[in-house]
Amino acid sequence: MSDREIVPGRISISIPHWQVLPLLQPCLRSIRKHTRGKDVEVIVIDNGSKDESLDYLRSLEWIRLIERPDEGLFNFPHNVWTSHDIALREATGEFLVTMHTDLFVKRDDWLDEYLKAMARDDRLGAVGTWKLELQNPVYELQKRVIHVVRSNIKYALGLRKKRYEWKQGHYPKDFCAMYRRKILLDEGLTFRSIDGAKGFYDQSGGYSISAQLWDKGYPTKVVPVRTMMPRIVHLGHGTAAVSPEKTHRRNQGKLETRRDGLFEESWVKELQENTDLDK
Repeated sequence: MSDREIVPGRISISIPHWQVLPLLQPCLRSIRKHTRGKDVEVIVIDNGSKDESLDYLRSLEWIRLIERPDEGLFNFPHNVWTSHDIALREATGEFLVTMHTDLFVKRDDWLDEYLKAMARDDRLGAVGTWKLELQNPVYELQKRVIHVVRSNIKYALGLRKKRYEWKQGHYPKDFCAMYRRKILLDEGLTFRSIDGAKGFYDQSGGYSISAQLWDKGYPTKVVPVRTMMPRIVHLGHGTAAVSPEKTHRRNQGKLETRRDGLFEESWVKELQENTDLDK
């Protein structure tokens, strides 16, 4: 267990960051706007930013900032997972919400479905969603076949100890997921990708921590995409759309188009301009 007392009902939000101020500001301001009056702590783990984004974070009195000056892009995405591990230990909330800087909150009830799920089952280890866009069923089938074949070849070669079970849609993606901290701490679980040689936990983004929970006998839950889409907006791989150091080789053009469209929406413009939300 962590030395920090767990405060019942409190929500701790973990946000790893590295040099993406155009996303960081509307992300944090959207949280601020839609959590006022609630028992929420926001923990931002900065992984070695060297630009004005770090000055911005230092100016915010309503967040807890943890600086890791020796980190950087060279250690991405590993430092995202270790950031969540740090927040897990440093937080005080009963629940830990993992978030990405490319996720914006639209409504005050954005976490209500997660909290309802937690209230219904005190052994529920995590709740979240898969992706915030409706998937093409043909694409999903192709992806499923590729993953199953590749993973079971590893099993046949002795590179993993368990056959692969398809979990798409069955584990919370870490761009916005809620975890019960006591379970994670008591069981000594980690957000890192672990046991790579076995191939069972050699993915992250929410899969590794979910697989560990399943192994310990704790279920996870996925809230339907249609339920969450009106509440939050995720610009998937959004950091590549605003950071020249993190371009997305195959989809850079599409990402920039999505970014431009999102930044033109009135509610996002209001977040970009409303500096009162920084106070």
